[in-house]
Amino acid sequence: MPDPSTTRLALYKSKSDGSELVNYTQDLGQNWDKVDAAAGFQVVTSSTRPSAPYSGKPIAESDTSYRTYFSNGTAPASASWVEIPNSSGTFGSNLKLASSAQLTIGADVNLFRNAANVLRTNDSLIVDGNFTIGSATYRPALSAANTLANSTTQTAIATYTIPANDAVAGAVYRIKAWGTLGVTGTPTITFVCKLGGTGGATMVTFPAVTVRSGATDGFWEAEFYLSCATTGASGTWAPMARYTHNFLTSVTTYTPVGPITAAPVTRDTTVANDMVLCATWSAASASNTITCRGFAGERVA
Repeated sequence: MPDPSTTRLALYKSKSDGSELVNYTQDLGQNWDKVDAAAGFQVVTSSTRPSAPYSGKPIAESDTSYRTYFSNGTAPASASWVEIPNSSGTFGSNLKLASSAQLTIGADVNLFRNAANVLRTNDSLIVDGNFTIGSATYRPALSAANTLANSTTQTAIATYTIPANDAVAGAVYRIKAWGTLGVTGTPTITFVCKLGGTGGATMVTFPAVTVRSGATDGFWEAEFYLSCATTGASGTWAPMARYTHNFLTSVTTYTPVGPITAAPVTRDTTVANDMVLCATWSAASASNTITCRGFAGERVA
């Protein structure tokens, strides 16, 4: 009987007592072929991984942009592969860092564990899309110019959609809007804040303001806040709104209106709701125009 083969590559070992003649094919050729195949990472595909790898066996998959793995020697072999990150393939596994370790991106951006269940960066973080913390989703609204002219119909000039089930008790939403105004004669303009679109629940109604005669240089800025008091089909919302304008005496004289608050108003939080700032003219004229030049709509808490 020959001596037992090597444990990792199963290389053939002739009898140690010297009684066995050397067989080139068995003792040298086949052994060196195994050594050659085992040198470095064996290139395979994701479907042709070795079926009986030794512990520590490294492989690289040519069909997955060369994702790299090593076998931890456990059974079954198919479950023994541990992925190794590299810059060629997309890493497809979870990466665990020790509690005292940190991830350094480039040479100056650090991401690390600050405390139990707390992730921190001591640099800057920029989020271009939605940002969610627990059930709180922070998302900006798209801002665009919106004009109401030649109509006495109450019209939304700034809208932010609160998604269904996004609100929690204590959540706060805000629209901050600004724009211009021009008139013929002395019409009145009225701002109204609503939840649920123009046909929804009125949250705040501002007093009508009579615009100075023939003004073409009106400017205004408005803020509309909603705090969710309770959630559900009978959820309640506490509003606050205010605005500043120069509609009364001159372009340089600004008048603040509000803040105006109200008791909580019922509105279902399990459905999406449009938070809107509306404007209404007392007289229809093509020269009576109010334009929202921009706004920020967002969840702020």
